[in-house]
Amino acid sequence: MNSIDKSKIKAIIFDLDGTLLDSSEIYFKTINHILSKFNISCTMAEMMVHCGAPGEDIYIYFLKKQGAYDPSRKEELKKEFDEKFSDLLKDKDIFPQDSKRALIELKKKGYTFALGTGATRISTVSMIPKDIFSLFDAVITCDDVTNPKPDPETFLKAAEKISIDSENCIVIGDGKRDLIAAKGAGMRFILLRNDHNRDFDPDGGCVCEISRMIDLTNIL
Repeated sequence: MNSIDKSKIKAIIFDLDGTLLDSSEIYFKTINHILSKFNISCTMAEMMVHCGAPGEDIYIYFLKKQGAYDPSRKEELKKEFDEKFSDLLKDKDIFPQDSKRALIELKKKGYTFALGTGATRISTVSMIPKDIFSLFDAVITCDDVTNPKPDPETFLKAAEKISIDSENCIVIGDGKRDLIAAKGAGMRFILLRNDHNRDFDPDGGCVCEISRMIDLTNIL
């Protein structure tokens, strides 16, 4: 692992799912809602292989695998996915207090924040409380890019939006897609360990690992 020169870090770019919060159960139910229309289903383990990819890409993968994908229904299914996802989150706050505390404390230190997620904008807004959402200076979702993670476009667009060079940004993520995207964008990377990435080996690609978001306040 590499050391962090805090004097060079001006912005923190956060992944959302698996990093700031865990929405895997919501994604699992929503993806299977879409697949059920074609008498198809997937297990949580099968879905988590694609962790970090946009939900749309995941259900399309399983539909194509079964020869059931109809491109003409792309927009219809995407709309239904967003509606079901938002419905499952209705009146629920899945944003952890640990992440809220970390973001508030890091913001007080003067860092610029960006969010770089594979979720849609509708899903992103539904998962983050308004007072926390307002802490982000830029939010880049899968709706804002042509090539989602592991392509670096998400993080590069985030840096462009906040007008901070890549070398002055650090990415906080939870998996291979985030690591590859950060590396491709020329940014340093901190790995958040969780229940879903215990076997992931960053192979020296991150500056450090944390087990809780609040740990960032002692590092940055």
